[in-house]
Amino acid sequence: MSEQAPRPTPEARPVPEYGYPDWRRLEVAHGRFGQIIADGIATARAEQSEIELGTARCIAHVLGRALGRESALADFGRTGEGQYLTLRDDYLRLYSDERADALTKELIDWLGTYLVQRENTGSGRRFMNEHLPPKLDQLLVRTSITVSGGRFIVNVPASWDSGHVDQLIETLTELRLPDDRALQAFLSLPNVNAATENIIESFREAFAGTFENEEEALRALSPLEDWENSLADWCIDHGIDFETLEWNYAPLMERLRTIYDLVEEEGRIHAFVA
Repeated sequence: MSEQAPRPTPEARPVPEYGYPDWRRLEVAHGRFGQIIADGIATARAEQSEIELGTARCIAHVLGRALGRESALADFGRTGEGQYLTLRDDYLRLYSDERADALTKELIDWLGTYLVQRENTGSGRRFMNEHLPPKLDQLLVRTSITVSGGRFIVNVPASWDSGHVDQLIETLTELRLPDDRALQAFLSLPNVNAATENIIESFREAFAGTFENEEEALRALSPLEDWENSLADWCIDHGIDFETLEWNYAPLMERLRTIYDLVEEEGRIHAFVA
């Protein structure tokens, strides 16, 4: 996965309109470019990396034959120019078509993963077996959505198109997302899939509280008071004034972060069971 700085988070856009996919043209194009694509995928698997731009363009060209020259896929195949969101609904339309065979879906898995990782907006392969081809439904994409006039960041599967995102927006509107800072923090966590069937239940199970500062979080989520009492007893036994000692909270917070996901926002700390 690339270590480059994240690019601007993609925002949902309307689904483009094309005619019915021409699967015969796709089949013919794959016959011409299939070996080039197979070689590119073999290299990526051997190196445990994403496919290169040339392979991605070949895949886009083959897929674009099904949708016509005016499609975003066809344009990317010709020029190599295009972003994840401008291409996503094109290839997902083919991906969800009942006529798409396993090979076509695998090509789309590789292309979609390449586009997401190139823009550095994905969760990486943390949910995948590194020895197997990528799967779009196991890749989360950091996505900007608008709910009741406010902009929020959520993570959705790479297999989701604009229609799914629209449904999520409706759900989060019903949950009054703009009024719930803790829910906003939860949905921003990179390992939280907003497509989870009952997201509000997942939130409630994980939410450990909102705190004004680190000390308050430590007192609520760790045995800090027990440690203080033990230290006070030790000070008494050794004739040391307990009040002269000062806790270093930094290492304690680092330990706390191994147990909880902590989101700091506007001076407050939202905690969730990791």
